Amino acid sequence: MAGYLSETKDAGKFDILQRVNLVVSHGGPGPWRQALSLAFVVFGGSGITLDEYYSFGMWRKDLDRRFRKEFLPHAQFPLYNGALEMPSLGVVHDTVNDKLATERLLVEAGLPAVRTLAAAGPKPELADVLHLKDWKAISAWLGAAGNLPVFGKPRADSFARGSVAITGLAAEPGRLQLLNGRTVPVDGLASEMMVDYPEGYLFQPFHKCHADLRHHVGEAMASIRIVTLRTATGVEPFYAVLRIPAKKAMHDGDAFGRRVWGLIDLDSGRVVKLRDLRDPSTPDVTHWLDPKEPLLGFRMPHWAEAIRACTAAHDIFPGHGIIGWDVFLTDDGALINEANARPGHVYQAAAARGLRNPDMEPAYARALAHARAVNAAAEAGRIRLGG
Repeated sequence: MAGYLSETKDAGKFDILQRVNLVVSHGGPGPWRQALSLAFVVFGGSGITLDEYYSFGMWRKDLDRRFRKEFLPHAQFPLYNGALEMPSLGVVHDTVNDKLATERLLVEAGLPAVRTLAAAGPKPELADVLHLKDWKAISAWLGAAGNLPVFGKPRADSFARGSVAITGLAAEPGRLQLLNGRTVPVDGLASEMMVDYPEGYLFQPFHKCHADLRHHVGEAMASIRIVTLRTATGVEPFYAVLRIPAKKAMHDGDAFGRRVWGLIDLDSGRVVKLRDLRDPSTPDVTHWLDPKEPLLGFRMPHWAEAIRACTAAHDIFPGHGIIGWDVFLTDDGALINEANARPGHVYQAAAARGLRNPDMEPAYARALAHARAVNAAAEAGRIRLGG
């Protein structure tokens, strides 16, 4: 297989030699001193991985001690997120992780959501979604100019792996033009979609950011991750992050180019911090595509609408105490794209701050108290019923 859809997966692979050399190039400790530091931090029972050690600059002498204390390693996220689950109300990870199943529930609830046009693999449950039963059907559908541009993605994978933005037919017959400038054979691409993603592959409209945001981030969609919590008083927003695509990427997932994420203030919708994902030793970013107009301080369009949509969507999944929503802010409004029942490092990467800091802990504590109360009541009910 040619690997037309493998770039994102390849870009996300951890390259320790590259990371070691990057630290040295920025005046950090040499390889042997890094090894000693790694032995202390990674293998000293902290739970921090090699990737986290480099991605969050754990080698830095000037790293605030509070950061390590407040930092939540990947290994602890299952417990952190899982503690907020309420099984008696329904915990449906398979449904949340199934992009088409989530879309169906959002549409039925009348919420603004990205709509799938066609789906390969298992037959879709949505009547208005065209079923492409094999690679020949995919190839024929993609080969029709009227169906393009389109965005394709696996039905169940994450981190934008296997995703592709197709802008139209290439000048050469039988080939497609991708957003990154590459052309690929339609038959080869269709075959790879079926072989690599037998659980399903989706085709959706190629949405673009609101014009004001697109001015800063380019043609590829920069999604917003809005994380919500369920507390005793209802659903509330927890944090929000702008995920900017690399400059030559087709989406905001892993890429070989430089990537920057921005922390968004929940109340105002303004970008309050911009950080380089791969080089935590560099200063905060202020601009992206426009060297004259700063992205820092930019106010997200349709912000109140996006927050309302996510908090309302969380009510569809009452047993989940925390959900991360991927949202598109378009010229026509906010659209929910996907849901994630196990949000991870997004806040810590954008904020350059540990998730367990004193500003974030109160909201988490409210959600935890609510989950414990619901679970205790459910357990007490089972005991009474059991007699």
